[in-house]
Amino acid sequence: MKALLLIPFFLGILCVTNATPQLHNAQELIPFESVWFFNDDDVAPDPTWVEIDFDHTSWDRGSALLGYDTSSRNHRRWPAPGLQTALRENLITYYFRKEFEFSGDASDLVMFIEQIIDDGAVYYLNGVEIARSALMPDGPVTHSTTTRRTTNPQDEHAVLEIVNPPLRHGRNVMAVSVHNFSRESSDICFGARVSLAHQPVTPLALYLTWQRDPTTTMTIQWHTDGDTGSPSVVYGNTSMDDSQALTATGSTHPMPYSERLIHTVELTGLEPDSKYYFALQNLEQGRSSFVYYFRTMPPEPSRPIRVVIGGDLMAGPRGYEEFHRSNALAVTQNPDFIVWGGDLAYVDGRADLVHRWHTFFEIMMQSLITPSNRIIPVLYAIGNHEIRDHFYWGAGRGREAYRDTDEFRLSIAPYFYNLFAFPSHPGYGVVDFGDYLSIILLDSDHSGPIEGNQTKWLESTLRSRSDIPHVFPIYHVPGFPSFRPFDGESSVRVREHWVPLFEDFGVELAFEFHDHTYKRTFPILNEQHSDKGIIYIGDGAWGVPLRPVNRNRWYIEKGISTLNLILVSLHGNYRDIKVLDSHGNIIDHLFERSGQRSRLRE
Repeated sequence: MKALLLIPFFLGILCVTNATPQLHNAQELIPFESVWFFNDDDVAPDPTWVEIDFDHTSWDRGSALLGYDTSSRNHRRWPAPGLQTALRENLITYYFRKEFEFSGDASDLVMFIEQIIDDGAVYYLNGVEIARSALMPDGPVTHSTTTRRTTNPQDEHAVLEIVNPPLRHGRNVMAVSVHNFSRESSDICFGARVSLAHQPVTPLALYLTWQRDPTTTMTIQWHTDGDTGSPSVVYGNTSMDDSQALTATGSTHPMPYSERLIHTVELTGLEPDSKYYFALQNLEQGRSSFVYYFRTMPPEPSRPIRVVIGGDLMAGPRGYEEFHRSNALAVTQNPDFIVWGGDLAYVDGRADLVHRWHTFFEIMMQSLITPSNRIIPVLYAIGNHEIRDHFYWGAGRGREAYRDTDEFRLSIAPYFYNLFAFPSHPGYGVVDFGDYLSIILLDSDHSGPIEGNQTKWLESTLRSRSDIPHVFPIYHVPGFPSFRPFDGESSVRVREHWVPLFEDFGVELAFEFHDHTYKRTFPILNEQHSDKGIIYIGDGAWGVPLRPVNRNRWYIEKGISTLNLILVSLHGNYRDIKVLDSHGNIIDHLFERSGQRSRLRE
């Protein structure tokens, strides 16, 4: 049997996303319902079958989607436009060719191939391999090449992005080989929409968070240099067609001490536990961004929920590499989202350190967007290094100078409140994930006092969530520090005002940072060891210089001076907590059932 012609892979940029890029000003070259020439003879064609001058007129013709389906589910699982042309059953490889015309300037263009594939495909443009789908193996492709595993048509509605494709003026030919996992496969499917758009623009910063329900909303923020018009996002889920693409608009405001503008768009009315693509519009001369995607959260814990938590991220230039490394490690854990507990870029509200924020977001762009262009949402608590002079009573202001106003908070934390959309009250709030998880973000004496309104709000918040199995307070200054003095002002106030509420309302695990170590306490109740108590975990060493652990503290069960992040996996009422050092080694592990300690307090 003759092998297919091995053609060197096109040296362009390939990006694969599981989304449909409904980008403005895209030029459609091949619609989904197009007629393709196809070969299902189960004989390898001439090695030149991918070349532009190959004569395919003797092949059969049919409209997409092309394939077969012998499963009991039949065609109900096929995406639009559905199975249109039947192919011979139970072959390994099928071949397709389609001509199209192109005229105009071919420079600075990106080709989008929206594919509905079962099981895998390799794409050639004018004789040059430009892309292959996710399940295809690396290396030479022959008539007998199989995919790595099976899939279904609805699961491989993915997009390939090819920068600077090898287009010709006039006649062009797209050739595609589609491959099965085995001859026993119950189906094969091929359909593709091919379009062109100007090369996408990468924003200066791009990050996602939640202000409201994480099962049905997502807040998207990005930065540009200068005014690019009204901020807008085109978005949709993977089952959409053109008529269902949606556009959302938002707001723009300046970044302090910078020429940058910060754009914010909140998407609402989303489907829970669903994948959504999106592209930023009007970034530069009317151009769009690359296509990215995110997932909304499930309303129930029907699958494991994975959260990475840490604090004290990037302490100046020496911390850039560590910040990048810890971010990349977090991404390898495939988290649903990340929570950072303060001290983000160590800028202290200073105008002369604005470049650190620029670097912070550049590293986020490099390390928190997955190879498939998924962006991981992040929730933020405020820390002392987000504040001018570290605390709201700093620089001789005195605690009596505090004003509970947005103007006051902006004056002492100019970056934090401008850069990050935040849930609920400024500085403290709660994000509820269905009825299984509540993340409570607190301000430990930074832009506002621990006592007073925040503590009253915390009491009400905890009281109304007493039936939630996983309630995690997350704040910066520890009530039970591993390095700093136990009688530090803010630590004392955490223990005086918040810890009794944690104990009264069933909290079992609290996350606190600030000390640049790893720490886990014994279960603590009424400031003593108790099987009924709360475990305090964290102490903040995502990417900062380390400090020694004070091992003489009565409450510390585990303490290590090492960079770390905390992976929390929720399995129904159970939680599995693994602490990883910067090399990915597990340095601590805790597995427990929700309620096993708090119920003893009743």
